[in-house]
Amino acid sequence: MAVVEFSLKDLDKLAGKKLTKEHLEKIPMMGCPLEKLEKDKVLYEVFPNRPDMLSTEGFTRAARTFLGFSKGLVSYKTLPSGIRLHVEKSVSNVRPHIAAAVVRNARLTHDVIASLVQVQEKIHDTMGRKRKKVAIGLHDLDKVKQPFRYKAVMPDEIKFIPLGKKEKMTLGEIEKKHEKGGYVSILKHAKRWPVIVDKNNDVLSFPPVINGELTRVTEKTKNLFIDITGLHEGAVNHALNIIVTSLAERGFKIETVSINKKKTPNLNPRRILVNLDYVNKLLDLDLSKSEFTETIARMGFGFDGKYVLVPCYRADIMHEIDVVEDVAIGHGYEKFEPRVPKVPTIAQRYDMEEFSEFASNLMKGMGFQEAVSMILTNEIDEFEKMLIKKEDACETLNPVSVECTICRKNLLPSLMDVLAQNLHREYPQKIFEIGYTVVPDKESETGSMDMLKLAAVISNSRVSYEDISSVLDALLNQLGLSYKFNPLKHPSFIEGRAAEIKIGDEQFGTIGEIHPQVLNNWKLEKPVVAFELDLQKVFYLKK
Repeated sequence: MAVVEFSLKDLDKLAGKKLTKEHLEKIPMMGCPLEKLEKDKVLYEVFPNRPDMLSTEGFTRAARTFLGFSKGLVSYKTLPSGIRLHVEKSVSNVRPHIAAAVVRNARLTHDVIASLVQVQEKIHDTMGRKRKKVAIGLHDLDKVKQPFRYKAVMPDEIKFIPLGKKEKMTLGEIEKKHEKGGYVSILKHAKRWPVIVDKNNDVLSFPPVINGELTRVTEKTKNLFIDITGLHEGAVNHALNIIVTSLAERGFKIETVSINKKKTPNLNPRRILVNLDYVNKLLDLDLSKSEFTETIARMGFGFDGKYVLVPCYRADIMHEIDVVEDVAIGHGYEKFEPRVPKVPTIAQRYDMEEFSEFASNLMKGMGFQEAVSMILTNEIDEFEKMLIKKEDACETLNPVSVECTICRKNLLPSLMDVLAQNLHREYPQKIFEIGYTVVPDKESETGSMDMLKLAAVISNSRVSYEDISSVLDALLNQLGLSYKFNPLKHPSFIEGRAAEIKIGDEQFGTIGEIHPQVLNNWKLEKPVVAFELDLQKVFYLKK
């Protein structure tokens, strides 16, 4: 979630009328809490499912229809720019996807540039996953000459002046000397790194790290070239649509760019088939077709009597149920009457949930912080980085991202990722997670089985097997279990510094010091000790 700051003067200008305090306090009913209201600015929290509201223009567009200032789907026109961008095969294994657009007749006032910078930073931090999934480049088009090329080069092959500097640097020098050089870690898996160059081989951008000083955008810039690069084609196109439709809200002209055999952006609305009876049944409403049309118009959608027309910037609308949610918002949650559902039993907590909460409280009492991570992961994180030979895993049929291709079989890789994302935090870091893993099971109805596990890690400049074993000793003793540790050879742990957790004759988990190569794979600078325990087996043993 991102807290976004907006100028009240700019909001009023884009809304076409002055937004009163009542208006500003009603906007949170869209699902964006009001954080702070001051004399000349307002701060709202924008949820991850609505990145289109991260810009001043996109936020105002959503508020404008919700408050009834305008209704329905906003159409955006594009013209061909005549500009070509050639993508070379060399980028296919480093950062394969790119989309681009041209914005003509831009009037870049202080407010416009502030909004552009803010939406760029917020998209990078949220849907862009710190620039790994999506990175945005904004350029002064008049400073370069087409056609452009997107290619991968060796770190010392090309030089240019990076943004904010006065001297030319190679890509390798940028990594070491530039304040944005840390983003090169995103590209470290590849020998060649991506650049965008023009006809004269002048560098526009070194994505996702830094743009060139040559194409710096200022208030004097009249024509913009926008590039979006990333690992997922859908996310790249979505980010471009958010940026260009925001600029179109200010009256700027949007033009397409020819990229190999395709053209971007595509600003046509998508169509989703919606059954009105299904909507009414799910929300317990009785909306007529005209009432439904008016309700959905408040959320910026169109309706042709059968299909809902979804704006190009709303990538979060993927299914009929997503439309139902927006109908509920457009109708107004405050209009729904709460009532107790008629159920035949009184609810109570599941025994395993109480047991896992007890274990969680024990870990917190020993000074650990709890993490909650996604059950979806990928083979690189799950196996390759942990030095584990690839195993059978439950795969996602149509993954929306290369980061979410399988269900995790272990919790430890998730905690290693948490450590990798928190290198800037103070040490020692003591983290645990209680969560489900998924293993293939041919005998089950679904072909898989969920397993509840508990994993914990300690990272510090000086940490050893004894530090983590004392934690596990305390945990198992509090759970009233008799156990023993037997030496274990495991690729993720240092040989001679790992053990299996035995309760009776069964193995219930592993414990040890993480192997240096695993630490290196996760870009971790300090030693890590860890254990992983099959909490579900412990629960049934206790029961």
